[in-house]
Amino acid sequence: MKSKFFTLSTIAAGLIAASASPALLANDASSELERISVTGSYIKRAQNEDATPLQIIDASDISASGEITLTDLLRDLTVNTGNSYDEQYTSSFSAGSASVGLRGLSPKNTLILVNGQRVSNYGFALGTQDTFVDLNALPLGAVERIEVLKDGASAVYGSDAIAGVINIILRNNVQSTQFRAGVGGASEGSLTQYSAGVISGFGDIAGDGYNLTFSYDYLTRERLNADDRDFTRSGDFRDKPGGRLSGWSSQGGNYLSDPQNPQAFENCPGISEKRDRSDFTPGADGQVCAFNAQPYNTLQPEVERHQFSLQGTLQLTEDIQAYSDFLYSNNRSSHVFGAPLSVGAGLRAYNEETGSLVDIPVELPVGHPDNPGSEALPFEYTFFDVGERVKANKQDFHRFLAGVNYRGLDWDWSVNVLNSQSRQREYVDNFINRYTFEDMLASGEYDFFNGNNDPATIEALRIDTRRPGFYELNSINANASTILKELDNGPLSVAFGVDWREEEMDAGTSPEVLSGTELRPAINLVKGKRQVAAGFVELDVPVVENLNVNLAGRYDHYDDFGSAWSPKVAFHYVLGDDWLLRGSWSRGFRAPSLPEIAESNTISYGSVIDPNDPINPGASRGFTQVRTGNSELDAERSTNLNAGIIWSPQKGASIAVDVFEIEQDDIIAPDNAQFIVNNEGLYADRIQRDDAGRLQIISNQYRNQGTRSTRGFDIDANYQVQLNNSTLQFQSTWSRLLEYKQALVAGQEPTDGAGSNILGALPKWKGNNQLRWLISDWQWGVSLNYTSSYEQQVATQSSNPGLDEKVDSYWQVDSQLVYQGFGDTQLTLNISNLFDEQPPFDPAGGAYGYDMTQYNLRGRTANLSIVHNF
Repeated sequence: MKSKFFTLSTIAAGLIAASASPALLANDASSELERISVTGSYIKRAQNEDATPLQIIDASDISASGEITLTDLLRDLTVNTGNSYDEQYTSSFSAGSASVGLRGLSPKNTLILVNGQRVSNYGFALGTQDTFVDLNALPLGAVERIEVLKDGASAVYGSDAIAGVINIILRNNVQSTQFRAGVGGASEGSLTQYSAGVISGFGDIAGDGYNLTFSYDYLTRERLNADDRDFTRSGDFRDKPGGRLSGWSSQGGNYLSDPQNPQAFENCPGISEKRDRSDFTPGADGQVCAFNAQPYNTLQPEVERHQFSLQGTLQLTEDIQAYSDFLYSNNRSSHVFGAPLSVGAGLRAYNEETGSLVDIPVELPVGHPDNPGSEALPFEYTFFDVGERVKANKQDFHRFLAGVNYRGLDWDWSVNVLNSQSRQREYVDNFINRYTFEDMLASGEYDFFNGNNDPATIEALRIDTRRPGFYELNSINANASTILKELDNGPLSVAFGVDWREEEMDAGTSPEVLSGTELRPAINLVKGKRQVAAGFVELDVPVVENLNVNLAGRYDHYDDFGSAWSPKVAFHYVLGDDWLLRGSWSRGFRAPSLPEIAESNTISYGSVIDPNDPINPGASRGFTQVRTGNSELDAERSTNLNAGIIWSPQKGASIAVDVFEIEQDDIIAPDNAQFIVNNEGLYADRIQRDDAGRLQIISNQYRNQGTRSTRGFDIDANYQVQLNNSTLQFQSTWSRLLEYKQALVAGQEPTDGAGSNILGALPKWKGNNQLRWLISDWQWGVSLNYTSSYEQQVATQSSNPGLDEKVDSYWQVDSQLVYQGFGDTQLTLNISNLFDEQPPFDPAGGAYGYDMTQYNLRGRTANLSIVHNF
């Protein structure tokens, strides 16, 4: 399909396709009069009238990407600049899920829609706080196109649309059948995957008055552990700037009668071995028992996914249409959650009466066979004989939508009802029974030092747990639009509507945790429910020739925090035959998530650089974080500014530059743990240390912290040229982050995180460049993805003297070859990371050695697929 920029009015179409491939710029005579819906507006309009700043990824772009999951496709967006997690984040409370967050503002600030309607959030919170839509629950094979709105849209959609909106539009009115199958793997570490899918339909809406379209996607993929890759296998990063022996654990068997000089066991337990303390703390004396933990660190979980969609349309009359869609997915993932449990100082269990933790002493009592002294003897130990901890996540997701729309000469209206649920079950094997541990410690039945324990004793220690999670969304909405009057410069159009929504979240924990049976529990208890009522209005005004102004406003009322008013003013102005200007100002909001504002209690584990650690000053130190919800929270408020210009000098060529600024007030977050530890004198009441002075607990609560501001710009260029017997297409998309300012703790001066990792890794530049060559039955494509370097500020120079101040930049080359010479059959070979580039080393990545919000460690992967159409 060729692009056509040939009249003054069609320049506006570049607003829709400024970031898309040239294939998206098509605009023939038949489509000029068709009035369509566009993400970010309820006013239907002809495509060449639209001024919405969208990046559209259509079916041809999806095919050319070679991706087989929605997660991987959206992760390559240049506006997905950071603080975005996929299933690599296996230590999360929401392990196995994936999300996307535009402008580095995390997933909770990006609204995900399917066919213009909301989707249920995942049943567990990301980072204990953020609710989000799990991309792994949505099928890529059924997608017609994806519209990415790179502007705030609370005036149209309400909460969450601060950074932008991603609208996933599914195929409908399909009247044929297509089968897909693929096999792939990695050049190192296997990572074998198999995929299959079908999409089919019957009935033609125009000819038969009905259509039914269905699809099914299947994916299974092997697990990839850190010891499967050379980059992480040894766990020893000391040959890299600022690197440590961070893939090793020095827990596993140390007498702690003198914390300043721990003595290694005579016989180190399990796979642990004696190493000099200086390996972990430069200049320290003595030895410790330590082990390589990389076999227990999963880089990519094992997954199995079944995804199903069904869409039905019935033409009731010439103007009235009934429709419905049903999405269902069953997703399973599993990974090694961690090494066998280590016990030592700071071991705790949950106390349900207080909602807090109780200390569990790890010490050999007087009279124990291995304690010849007259005082209890503290120690550390790893239960290698119990086995590694394995986590499995199961998700059942569905969304059902039904509605009626009317499209007449004067009015368009629709009414929709929706129910969506995400239900989770998380299973963890090989935790330790607290009461059995205490009994065996007191009786001396368990041999900690020689490992001579019978299977019955080991089995008595082992417990397996199950954690439930649930999120449900119900909504009813109605909207209508019409042309009020035909003016000299175009139609004066209006849209308005109402929206009612109910959300409920219930994330629990296992009975073993609540009863205090599980040692070292992690808890994210959330129970909340709320209702939302809203109304909106939108007006499109042709002010003068080629200048349109769009006015919109929405009022939302929540029964927990209160109300929010979200206005927006936008314009687009066509200048001459090849220039177009656009701009917008809007106010938006993000309602506090249910984990933030409802009844919630969280106990989690993290790590900080502790400059006051008495044993290893300046080293990474694990701690327990106790955090609660706050019913007094207000919503986060935002002000968005956007301005852009598009130049289309000739047919098949365009370039667009857009600048943006987002100011957020009352952002919700706990105080930054690293800042608290660095300024212990200010926050002594929130820090607990043990008798030796080591960090144990940090207390926290969600608060409205202050402001955040982020600024930057996007550059989108497209060029297409027709050669003698082939077509060459080029697309280049770049995003530049100029500023990302936020206070680490309420009341402190804002810190600029752009180009550093102090507020999450936020590189200043991200780029995606694609070249496609179409000749006869062949299509060859190559893409170059770029991520700029960023400053390392988490592991500071003072705590890590050998640290290079920069994390290197990164280039990745992907390639694809397509052959369509077999009639209705297409073969595709996709190679990702063609040159097997490793992520740049980042000491803040701990045992992984890289930042997982930006990169993955799959290495070079290949996927061969076949598509057959009937």
